[in-house]
Amino acid sequence: MDEIKSIIAGETEGVLTEAYKDLLSPSVKPIGTMLSLLPRTIRLALGKWEKWIVNGEESLQLTAQALRVKVEKIPEEKQCEPEPYVAVPAIQQIAYCFDSEVLRDMYANLLASSMNTDKKWTVHPSFVDVIKQITPDEAKLLKTLPRSSKLFIPLVDLKVSFDNKVGENIIARNIVQDYLYDICESPENMSSYLENLERLKLIKIPEDQYIVDDSRYSKINESARVLKLKATPLPEGNKYTIGKKLLYVTDYGLSFIRCCIDE
Repeated sequence: MDEIKSIIAGETEGVLTEAYKDLLSPSVKPIGTMLSLLPRTIRLALGKWEKWIVNGEESLQLTAQALRVKVEKIPEEKQCEPEPYVAVPAIQQIAYCFDSEVLRDMYANLLASSMNTDKKWTVHPSFVDVIKQITPDEAKLLKTLPRSSKLFIPLVDLKVSFDNKVGENIIARNIVQDYLYDICESPENMSSYLENLERLKLIKIPEDQYIVDDSRYSKINESARVLKLKATPLPEGNKYTIGKKLLYVTDYGLSFIRCCIDE
């Protein structure tokens, strides 16, 4: 797979460089050029890889269709050329999303944002790599999170406190409310999803901070998920305890959501 990526990246770079010379011409309409560029680029770059031709072309075409709809909603006077340092790597990555509508739509949103003067300069070039490093489930989670860094989501760790009062053991991390599990295809991966989103600086789960209002945690503490975990008998004297936590969306995460997730 790494070999394929290297070949694709190397061969595509030249094609896209030439294409953008045309794209930056004042006489060229940005929307038409972008949409016609996508399939041609992948076809040339992946000529030696039949599987990638089929899947890559389909992914590019589906993304182009979504992009057309999004760009048509931008007032004509606010439509602009995308910066190559954002659009080129985004186009290269779209071919890998043939099995995920969620990720394709994020690339389409990213490209549309880079073609809108109201959003263009809020599009960070690192956003392309961020999309590459998240799963469709993680994208769904981001879509549900608050659009403010001052709004907090409750979450907890389930712990076992020992009878000797020395130390404790965490048996389940980052348990959230049921509605967040319900939107995921693989809800059992919730803790790792949140850890990855924090690794990417999209969210923050600070140490030793929690929401003062205990009622915010009641739905988690009373959930079937937590009750099932607590149903396992413990040695005499040991007991289950809850470690209250919180998460919030970072400013960087808010910019990413606005450019890549929100319509």
